[in-house]
Amino acid sequence: MNTVAQTTAFFYTLTDAFCFVIIAILLYTALIDVDRNRNRWHQINVMVMLMVFCLIEIVWILVFEDVILSRTIFARTLTNVLLYCSINACSFSMFLLLNSSLEKISKKSITSYKLPFAVFWFIMIVILSTPWTKLVFSISHDGVLHWGPMYVPFMIIIIGDLILSAVRSLFIAFHPENEAYKSMCILVALYAVPVFLGGYIHVAHYEVPSVAIGLTISILLFYVMQMREQVSIDDLTGINNRKQGERFFLRHIKALNVQQSDNEKGLYLFMADMNKFKSINDTYGHTEGDNALVFAAEALKDACALYADKCMLCRFGGDEFVIGGFFDYDDEADVFAHIMESAVTRRGKEHNLPYTLSISVGFARYQREYKTLKNFLSVADTRMYTLNDGSA
Repeated sequence: MNTVAQTTAFFYTLTDAFCFVIIAILLYTALIDVDRNRNRWHQINVMVMLMVFCLIEIVWILVFEDVILSRTIFARTLTNVLLYCSINACSFSMFLLLNSSLEKISKKSITSYKLPFAVFWFIMIVILSTPWTKLVFSISHDGVLHWGPMYVPFMIIIIGDLILSAVRSLFIAFHPENEAYKSMCILVALYAVPVFLGGYIHVAHYEVPSVAIGLTISILLFYVMQMREQVSIDDLTGINNRKQGERFFLRHIKALNVQQSDNEKGLYLFMADMNKFKSINDTYGHTEGDNALVFAAEALKDACALYADKCMLCRFGGDEFVIGGFFDYDDEADVFAHIMESAVTRRGKEHNLPYTLSISVGFARYQREYKTLKNFLSVADTRMYTLNDGSA
């Protein structure tokens, strides 16, 4: 055994062990979390598959470089079969996670998973039969690894699902009607990039543990975004929470307070309350009340998508929504207020709800004499009740 083989095996083992520990920590946090939605289960599945892959890859490199473990034809064949089966499993579990995340964001389901599942099992059969068919790889009598005619197509097909998911994410992101969640769809597409690069590097340089690195980076990106959602996203409606809304207004109020002159575009705060929300809860139950809030949030999100470069939407608490944006004149802001009211009413009719889904909206343009967000909110709230005779 030479020094180069020892160094390669050490580098591979250290990298995989490092990835294993990172994912194990993330898996522990995911398992103790009480939120066990479909997306979370897909994330747990990816973590488990990746940890299994790291362990298999460690064994594989020890056999490949004849370190500790015996470098027999049987050992090399078995570890290669297990390695590529685990790569296939990791890639497919990542594909499911990407699409689950995309469905959660866009609320649009994939018509069928039959073809991806069929491709997954086809690849598994090809790998398991490789010791006899030599399609993916073969081991010569002197123990040397040779790639088979299906090796490159095999890797392309595995990564192909992720590429299709990324393309689908971008297609949804840049569709005009999906402007409200464009940035999040783009992020889902970016999650596939580290895995794609890891697979590409593995094809060209299999002595680099790039697959484990790529998958680990993608999972870390998911974890960071998950933490961001817990901090800034309202659990029920999926829109910004109060803290995120306050950050938006405080940042812009601070900037406006120190400006020497007023901008042509003004900072507007829209206060939107559900009409007769207590009656919905009392008559139909709190579950239906939650549904009403979700429907209203979806409608407001669609309305804000028309002014995506100007608007920030958040749930401020209870049945109260706050929207911030920049407009030239009060008339333009008034048109936007009516658009939001119409969007919510229309959404209620589309779902044939047994009650009238509607909101009341009041707005105010920021003036320096307001000084604080509390005063700004108070003005908008007062105008909402004045304009709507307290019907909210």
